[in-house]
Amino acid sequence: MGETHMFEFCYDLLDLAHRYEKSPETKPDFAKHYHDFYELLYFASGECEFVMEDVRCRFYAGDVVFILPGEHHYLDFGSSAAPCESWSLKFGDGAIPEFLITRLSRKDKFYTVTARMKRLLSELDVIADGDDENERGVLAGCKLVELLVELSKTPCSDKPLRKNKTIARIVEYVDAHLRDPLTLADICGELRLSQSYLSNKFSEYMKVSVIQYVRIKKIVAAHRCIVFGERPTKVAKDFGFSDYSTFYRAYMKVIGRSPQEA
Repeated sequence: MGETHMFEFCYDLLDLAHRYEKSPETKPDFAKHYHDFYELLYFASGECEFVMEDVRCRFYAGDVVFILPGEHHYLDFGSSAAPCESWSLKFGDGAIPEFLITRLSRKDKFYTVTARMKRLLSELDVIADGDDENERGVLAGCKLVELLVELSKTPCSDKPLRKNKTIARIVEYVDAHLRDPLTLADICGELRLSQSYLSNKFSEYMKVSVIQYVRIKKIVAAHRCIVFGERPTKVAKDFGFSDYSTFYRAYMKVIGRSPQEA
């Protein structure tokens, strides 16, 4: 595949990478993609199909997207052989000021890169070459804040977005009922769709089953409650899990660590 890491490092709540792929390929596992942190993704070169929840669009050089925790998304390069260069900046709650998260969460997700963003991203490459891990982590965090301030002041792009109405209805219903013990029958009954139609349509589009999607969204939302100080046993009950052991196993599978380690 020929992937080259221009830089990649983790520090505290930061997970930052600059990658170049000479012949990018769609990664099957990436189709089932979600995480419990924020991500700023910038495409410097290349072309792919980008899917996030119920929205699909064509990604080109200069495109930027801001992804919230729990938002299901993936890249599909298809048969494209064009080289791809990208920056992926992932960060958890507490890595940047809360007002920036609030400001960006209220906007649409897609942007076109500005000259200042490009400069700040190139400065991250310089920071990443530093030998002192603590120093480069702190400096990278400062640079990330600058990037997000710039992003928050940038108009959203007029990129054509293809929205799937059926998927949108499912996503909207699930998001509104995360604290209910949702079943496939519940969703189909509310939306007046057959189980076979809904299951096939959703799996084809999202690359995960409806039940997997519901479980992931519940766990990511529950995780955020725990991070902000709520008791795991209470959170498990609040999100409709019949017993704590079921919640614990699902949490470990989705988050990768126990609720006590959140």
